[in-house]
Amino acid sequence: MKIMKSHSLIAILGTASIAHAFQPVAPSNTSLRPNYTSNVFMTSLDMSSTSEEWISLVDGSDVVQKQILCESSGDIPQKGQTVKIEYKGTIGKSQSTWSVEDVVECWLKNQQGLYDILAKPMEENNVDGAVLFDADTFDEAYVAETLGVANKIQCKKTIMAAKRLRTQGEDFEQGSVFDSSADRGKPFEFVLGKGKAIKSMELLVATMKVGETAKMSCRADYGYGPEGYRKANGDVMIPPFCNLDFEITLVSIE
Repeated sequence: MKIMKSHSLIAILGTASIAHAFQPVAPSNTSLRPNYTSNVFMTSLDMSSTSEEWISLVDGSDVVQKQILCESSGDIPQKGQTVKIEYKGTIGKSQSTWSVEDVVECWLKNQQGLYDILAKPMEENNVDGAVLFDADTFDEAYVAETLGVANKIQCKKTIMAAKRLRTQGEDFEQGSVFDSSADRGKPFEFVLGKGKAIKSMELLVATMKVGETAKMSCRADYGYGPEGYRKANGDVMIPPFCNLDFEITLVSIE
């Protein structure tokens, strides 16, 4: 599989339904809440934060984080306004860096019939991304004996799902560019708060000021989730459960 660098977010919208490519998916953990109000997409964030700080955009979690690269005194967009951004999207950290919560809420919840069985034992045994990616540790014996899954079919299903997770992103290196407005030759525009962009981008842009440049890191379920993203011809641009990084400049609001 090769990363396709010639297709922008705008081009993606032209080749797939908005609901698949950009419409936010509800967070799997309902205790996580974005930092905005219903009237103004602003922000309890301390916008004077230094560029070295990572700011959480979802309360109590690091599933979406922002780092200010270039501060600005421009206006902050409100829900319903059209925003124009310059961006670069890259493949984020491996899922082997996931916490136990990440494994359970981002990955296990999408494994049909396994969440109710495995969520508690995986939490109790601290099954994080490192454990999940260690094929010598996370095998059928571990699932059966340590996690207490007696059903052999469920054991095999769990191991196969973990194997898919480990292998489906092998051809995608961290930091590889999968999309950029520079490749497209113009900024990307969308209406804030209308489900036209992936959740993480909505959350980020809602906290930015015109002229600001920021870096964002997001967990897979705030990007393209368990399906990833494919071109119309089937080529994989973003593998399933892929963490993403973006660099965004808010160019203007209308």
